Amino acid sequence: MFLPAPDLSCSDAYACFGVRAPAVRVAPDGAVLAVGLTRPAAALDLIRMAAPSGLVPTRTDATAFRLRWFAYTHPVRSGDPATRPACPGEDGAFPVVIWRAADQAAARSKVGTRTAADVLAVVA
Repeated sequence: MFLPAPDLSCSDAYACFGVRAPAVRVAPDGAVLAVGLTRPAAALDLIRMAAPSGLVPTRTDATAFRLRWFAYTHPVRSGDPATRPACPGEDGAFPVVIWRAADQAAARSKVGTRTAADVLAVVA
């Protein structure tokens, strides 16, 4: 059973990622982040909508998705991380479903050498 996704307006998602609703972001290492979702199927659909004609995960890829919770760190200096690992239910915590760059190898081999970062860069 999955925890329901929180209302992002009551979380730190805007401070960390600048989003007020579920959104897709691409990390510098190529990992695809579905911010604000707790269910792999919902993340799969959101990623597909973000890049309908490019590289998108399949249901098989969704089994490799990782759910993590984060919160704002209150960085002290420029360059300090804005996020830290958090627990569900913690004040400000928000979920992120992560499709790691390392887990995208199977998807890349299906469509050639393009990476999810190449296709999804337009949404970042």
